[in-house]
This record gives sequence, C-alpha cells and structure tokens, in this order.
Amino acid sequence: MPAFSHRTAMALLLALTSFHAFAADNAEASRALTGSVSILSKYIYRGGVENDDAALQAGLEYAHSSGAFAGYWGSTLDYDATDESKDSGFEHDFYLGYGRTLNEDWSYRTQLTAYVYQNGGAVYNEDSSEKRRTTGVELLNNLDYKNLSVGLAVMLADVNYSNAGDIYLSAAYEHALPQDFALRTSVGGFIYNDRRDDGIVETAEHAVFSEARIGLAKALGKTGAEAVLEYVWGGQDRMGESLEDQTLIGLNYSF
Repeated sequence: MPAFSHRTAMALLLALTSFHAFAADNAEASRALTGSVSILSKYIYRGGVENDDAALQAGLEYAHSSGAFAGYWGSTLDYDATDESKDSGFEHDFYLGYGRTLNEDWSYRTQLTAYVYQNGGAVYNEDSSEKRRTTGVELLNNLDYKNLSVGLAVMLADVNYSNAGDIYLSAAYEHALPQDFALRTSVGGFIYNDRRDDGIVETAEHAVFSEARIGLAKALGKTGAEAVLEYVWGGQDRMGESLEDQTLIGLNYSF
C-alpha cells in the first residue's frame, strides 16, 4: 500500500463506521448519497491481480430520484501503469449512468466508467513506434432479477491493456443465510476483439473464461460493516495464459 499503513487504513475504516448511527437518522440523505470503504488482502479484477498486497478501496455515489447517478471509486495498486520500476499506484474510476427499478423483482443499470491511473498517460511499444493511453472508457450494463445479476461491459477505446470492442460477460448471485451470513457467487469471461491488435496489445484467444468466485459475507451487527471471505478460480487472459487461483479476506463498510 503506497500511501497508507495497515493501522492508518483500519483507523479510517473504524472512524467512518462511527458515523453509521448518524446516517441511519438521515435516511433520506443516505439514499441519495452512499459510499463504501474496504480493506482487502488482495485486489483481484476479472481474474487478474491488481494488487497482491493489502488494498484500501473507497467509493462515493450520488443518485437522483430520476434514476441518474454519478460516482467515484478508487483502489491502491501494486504497480504503476506507465513505470515498470514502481511497485505502487492508484486506480481512479469515475462514472455516471442511469438505472431504474421496474418492479419488486426487476431492475437495470447502465453506466459509462473512465478508468484513470495515477501518473497515467501513454505507454509505447519496444521501438516507440506505437503508443496507447492508459485511461480507458467502458460501457457497463446490468440487469437484475431478485438476487441474480447479469452484466455486459464493452470497452469503447483502445488502451494499453485492452482493445476497443472487447466484451466482458458476467453473472452474480447472492443468497441470504442464517445468522446474517450471505453466500455470494459470480462468474465472468471475455470475448476479445483481435482486429485492433498492434505492437502493444496482442490476442491469442477469441473467448476465455476469466474467473469464478464463491464467498461468504458476515454482517457485523448493525454497524454497516461486514467481513468477507472469497475464493477466486482463475481462468485465462487474452494470450491464453492461466490466471492463478486466489483467496482473499476483507472488511467492508457501507454508508
């Protein structure tokens, strides 16, 4: 963690948790403005390791009664997108979108997300004849039925880690268990657009299974916090290389 010690991160999480009672007394405001803070043993995204060390993550979202929303989410990383000599960095995700609840069972959500990396800019191939930016923009769509959610995400521009037109398909399901436990499962995979390949991004596989997850979450009373444990089965990347299985634990606080 580049800018935070474990003690600092825990102190921040506990301090935010102390505001839960205040947020509960202001229910109308909490529906419009929500947020989260998490401390995880690792940051795994679509099967790939973004931070193999403890990661501090936080997000804030404002939702209007019309269905429009905008938000921010960020995480510490164990790499720098433009400097291979550095072992730390930060990911900033800025997004806006629209979502509606259709009835008690069905809802949908669509959003544009910009992935911005600390010190980001552009990366070049070995002879510097080609370059790609590190900031990506993706269109994400989710359709929810009760506790089942299916998603489709499309990359809209070439970046140093993806081609425009790359598609990520996902599904997630959550089931409530006794004693305030919850079972969470998900699966996801890519369909790659190899027609945009160049000297920076190359593709060997047209479609791959990326990851599957199973986990348990335990609500910590009425504090707004929960403890989580997940196992991640790794699939393959766009070059067909195997992704390692991972186990992660963490503490989340939502307000």
